[in-house]
Amino acid sequence: MASSSDDEEANSSERFESLCRDLNMDEDTSQEAWSSYKKISTNYTLEGDSLHWLACALYVACRKSVVPTVDSSGTVEGNCVSLTRLLRAAKLSLIQFFSKMKKWLDMSNAAGDFRKKIELLERNFHVSTVIFKKYEPIFLEIFKDPREENTKTQRGRKSRKQPCSVGDVFAFCWTLLYSGESDDLVNSYHLLLCCLDLLYSNALFTKNRRELLNANFEGLPQDFGNRDFKLPADVPCIVERLCNRHQGIVLEAKGIKEHHWKPFIKQLFEKKTLKGNEET
Repeated sequence: MASSSDDEEANSSERFESLCRDLNMDEDTSQEAWSSYKKISTNYTLEGDSLHWLACALYVACRKSVVPTVDSSGTVEGNCVSLTRLLRAAKLSLIQFFSKMKKWLDMSNAAGDFRKKIELLERNFHVSTVIFKKYEPIFLEIFKDPREENTKTQRGRKSRKQPCSVGDVFAFCWTLLYSGESDDLVNSYHLLLCCLDLLYSNALFTKNRRELLNANFEGLPQDFGNRDFKLPADVPCIVERLCNRHQGIVLEAKGIKEHHWKPFIKQLFEKKTLKGNEET
């Protein structure tokens, strides 16, 4: 008769195999993760859902693997399985992951370099969480509310590419910010203001996209609502206004815009990641 511990291991093994199938995990990584889990579960009591601990083991094993590039001229660290996919498949929140991963690293006596990577990942997560809470109210001050947007699409014989919506701008702004984000909270906040400043000027200078802007935004040109509205000669900067209204540091924000944000955007244009008018 099988013992309860044997039943638990069989259940964990079955769930682990299912997780690996969902992630299309390679056999070597799967075996290394399972071996690591069995070794640690023998020496320590792993409280909670076994699949969550197995997710930690998989993450470590994934980061140890190396994948050759397409042209075989180099390698990429990791096996291209993202942390987001892993956590979603294991039904594990990011906060739970960090809590369990710290314990896992202690139990597995992980190397210092790997611990630093996890610490940096956690710090970036906390910074992103704080920044996102600040992001939405400032965005809604400048742009219309995406939740009030008319999502109906016109149907015709031939589908046409729809212009970007406020929701698209909201998502793009966050993605662009994340691409150039710092793990420093203050710098990240000022980068957010620079990013919003950039998208504001683009919406203002694009004739058929001015409707995305919140007509009550105090940073708009005085004659914005008039029929004979004319664009200002120079691209407006609202960084100082945003700093004054939302507790930013003007000198630091402007310094980051000139010495970090503008070169970063220029680099994206050079790589053709971004397309458009570099002046705006």
